[in-house]
Amino acid sequence: MNKPELLAPVGGKQHLIAAVNNGADAVYMGGMAFNARIFADNFSDEELPDAIDYAHAHGVKVYMTINTLIADRELARAFDYCNYIYGLGVDGVIVQDMGLARLLHKYLPDLPLHLSTQGTLYNKGGALAASRMGFSRVVPARELSLEEITDLSGYCASLDPPVDVEVFVHGSLCMCYSGQCQMSRVLGGGSGRTGNRGTCAQPCRHAYRGGSGEAYYALSPKDLCLIERIPELVMSGAASFKIEGRMKTPEYVAIVTRTYRKYIDLFDELLRDHGPEKAAEMYSVDEDDMRDLKQIFNRGDFTEGYLNGVPGESLLSGASPKNQGLLLGRVIAVIDSENKVSEKDERAAARGALRRGRELVCIELAKSAKRQGMVLDSGDGIEFISEEEDYLINSPAGGVVTYIKDIGDGCLLAGDFARGAFTGDAVYKVTDKKLMEAALDTPERKIPVTMLFTAREGQYPTLVMTDVRAGSSVEITADHVIRRAEKVPTDAERIMASLDRLGETTFTPGLTGIDIQIDDDIMVPLSIVNKMRREAADELMKRRKKQVVNNRRPALTREEADAVREKESLGEAVPDRDEWQRKVNASGIRPVAIESFMADETAGKDHAPGAVPYIMNVSKGKLDKYIEEHFSEITEACRDSGILIGNIGWIERFAEAGVKVYGDYGLNVYNEQARLAYEELGAELYMPSHETDVSDERGIPLMITEHPVAEEKLIDRKGGTHRVVRAPSGDKTLIY
Repeated sequence: MNKPELLAPVGGKQHLIAAVNNGADAVYMGGMAFNARIFADNFSDEELPDAIDYAHAHGVKVYMTINTLIADRELARAFDYCNYIYGLGVDGVIVQDMGLARLLHKYLPDLPLHLSTQGTLYNKGGALAASRMGFSRVVPARELSLEEITDLSGYCASLDPPVDVEVFVHGSLCMCYSGQCQMSRVLGGGSGRTGNRGTCAQPCRHAYRGGSGEAYYALSPKDLCLIERIPELVMSGAASFKIEGRMKTPEYVAIVTRTYRKYIDLFDELLRDHGPEKAAEMYSVDEDDMRDLKQIFNRGDFTEGYLNGVPGESLLSGASPKNQGLLLGRVIAVIDSENKVSEKDERAAARGALRRGRELVCIELAKSAKRQGMVLDSGDGIEFISEEEDYLINSPAGGVVTYIKDIGDGCLLAGDFARGAFTGDAVYKVTDKKLMEAALDTPERKIPVTMLFTAREGQYPTLVMTDVRAGSSVEITADHVIRRAEKVPTDAERIMASLDRLGETTFTPGLTGIDIQIDDDIMVPLSIVNKMRREAADELMKRRKKQVVNNRRPALTREEADAVREKESLGEAVPDRDEWQRKVNASGIRPVAIESFMADETAGKDHAPGAVPYIMNVSKGKLDKYIEEHFSEITEACRDSGILIGNIGWIERFAEAGVKVYGDYGLNVYNEQARLAYEELGAELYMPSHETDVSDERGIPLMITEHPVAEEKLIDRKGGTHRVVRAPSGDKTLIY
């Protein structure tokens, strides 16, 4: 069983240093365009060479995120950008757009392609199609269960060539299947901000009113945390464990990466020493480490997502869609500047009036806080969570603690707060100053080396230093003949201490990296040993720097890139939204859900003119099972009509069965190259991505989610009403 890669998020330079120094095997980061976190710091073209070289010098891989849909007018620029980073030696690109993927696979075949989770992949058919389209790694939907991850990983390992599976283990979750969300584009303030284009406004984190009129965070999931499930995930065969967080702080990256590094290594050691079953029994996560993970960021505790199946209401973040920190206690008194203490019946007064003049709060510590030994210090941040309904749609009260006093009996007096609190409010510690300061206080990551020192009487001493990661060795021979000691001989311990002094270098011998083989009763001048160590380390560093530069590849020349642009007609003959809509309207196709189509078929009913069955863009679960079990009947029923397919998992299967396949909106075709990519896979485009605003009689679903939203309608903060319906399969929810 291979040890999985730990993949950390990098939003900027400080994030990169934090990820590298805290044990990431690989990082993923974006440039200034074409990435799904365009509001992160990201890296300019001028900054990228140093960033990539820095990671590579420390043995860390770099994956660049090119994970948005790309318009025809942008394709040439996107291809040129990928050609540029290809030349810099990136270890892979994470891609959503199948048009760009087609170009890269065709013209830069040595550049590893990773299919983004935005590609909405969740079954074996999708993995096979991705492999044939040139992807060497897939990032499946976060809605997969452990059983499904294991099944998919095993299948991907059997492909020729094998395909890696990368799974998210920590961080923010989307409510919608990634790549299929239109909520931000439609509701995101009318600015056209959309997740598929890297500018998501996160309207899912807003409060919505259900049928009862109560406002709550109906679409805001907790953050994922699978650190306690590492043994099962390792055994699933997943190749890479991915931490979400390019919009989070460098401190977040440091703490989360450090913690997952610790427990991946721990289980790997247990696995080697005790075998799978015993290792899983012995594995556990320290409460202090879990507390740090929650303190740095959590939305109302953590969730294990869909690892055990659909979690239901426990998935939701609860009282706030933001970081909720750790429960500290409850407000038992609020003291204003005139030393007046508020009474509980004052809760009925206007909130604004209660806030004015408030300075100090008396906090009774919660039992959990006492048990965990939580403390509150000056510089920490706290928030007061009210149970009042209007609080759900307002910003929390609270702030940074500038005054703290322990007044005994498990109570603290804290202040000063410009915005006050109610008695009875829950108090959460949302930032820990000491934790934040310590997070980035991490030593520079060292490169492991081994050393073999040999000294024999009458011979020249030698030192062989080996860069373990690079597999490069240097042998240094001193110009000094070893003699028998006249007085005190040099022992192995003194030589080892001298060799261990790698100090300012980026190398470390680790615990067992020095082997000393010397004769008894000889004299070895330590000045000679020190000189040999310095020379070996200098030479190894020269070789490592040279290797980093050698990682760079010969990119396409300007003339070659121009030839690609001309051959593929990039940016030419671009269909506009109106042209696409006319084609859809003129097609005569009337989409009918496959289940309804087959029900009519088996009941002997005539289909309406132009009726074409469609497989929803997310068929995972019951629909996939239904299609698999009735594939022969479905193919026969679709001989004349053809079939609409909105995910890559079923295209080839139906095409190979001789059924006409039309590509539906779920494929997110946004440019001519993507149309060609799916055509080569076996699908003629019917409808492009809803990002083009093209639609048919089905309308545009804002979300498709595995979560069973317990409402018939949701009302947004602007008063807009959105229908909530169950898909025909019964195991998906669609929001319109």
